[in-house]
Amino acid sequence: MKIAVVGFGMMGRQIAQVFAQHGNEVAVTDENKQALTTGIDESANGPYGVRAAVAKGKLTQEEGAQTLRAIRTATTIEDACQGANLVIEAVFEDLRLKQGVLRRLEEVAPHDALLASNTSTLGITKIASTLSNKERVLGMHFFNPAQVTKLVEIVKGELTSSSAIQEATKIVQMIGKTPIVARDEPGFVANRLGLTLYMEASRLLEEDIASIRDIDQAMKLGYNHPLGPFETADLVGLDTRLRNLEALYEQTGDEKWVPPKVLREMVNQGYLGDATRRAGSRGGYYTYLGAKPR
Repeated sequence: MKIAVVGFGMMGRQIAQVFAQHGNEVAVTDENKQALTTGIDESANGPYGVRAAVAKGKLTQEEGAQTLRAIRTATTIEDACQGANLVIEAVFEDLRLKQGVLRRLEEVAPHDALLASNTSTLGITKIASTLSNKERVLGMHFFNPAQVTKLVEIVKGELTSSSAIQEATKIVQMIGKTPIVARDEPGFVANRLGLTLYMEASRLLEEDIASIRDIDQAMKLGYNHPLGPFETADLVGLDTRLRNLEALYEQTGDEKWVPPKVLREMVNQGYLGDATRRAGSRGGYYTYLGAKPR
């Protein structure tokens, strides 16, 4: 298959690598041309990049080389979308921006190509609302880091066709992931559950019921979660977490999604999450609070 990824930031890079590792031709583009260079380097040398996968025995040397050859940078959306069977929008989580990108994709992508948004919280129906052909638009929500996580949420907008959902399901299975299908409701499934846990963990911390370390330990040892809620937030990115909560609050008006005060303070001060994975970040929860993970 030919895949186009529009937006070569953190998630776009991961998604492109996953498709390339499974034998697909991937064209990537970004309005920030430096992101193309940085993204290719991260796909090769990042913590979940090709060389790390080869070192861990998950890919052979030849498979790693083929993966990197399969990712092509394009300077324009038109070039990236040429001949694509699937176009994935992975730009910044902003409704108007995503709507503008999708309108452009409708103009230049092949008429039979699926148009997918990697949005994590914004409604697919709203994103597609200005398009003429809404039947082929759906959500295809990958999770960070996409090279490792097995889940992909497929989100059905109000006018998404059943055939588009079926095709997307087959594509997700083809790249070794497990799809779930969700109706177009704020937060879909995984983020609605994950953010609920995060908000309750934040209340426990604010009320001084337990330390950040012990809250994380409770979920890791009590429920076998690989990471605690604050460790997960640091991995995902605190600015991303803040935007997700703001989007949910804006869409629902439910005060349970009002972002914690400490989260906003951290982001405003440059604490964007795990500094080893987020360039320019001053650190995450543990750094900000002066706590030590166990």
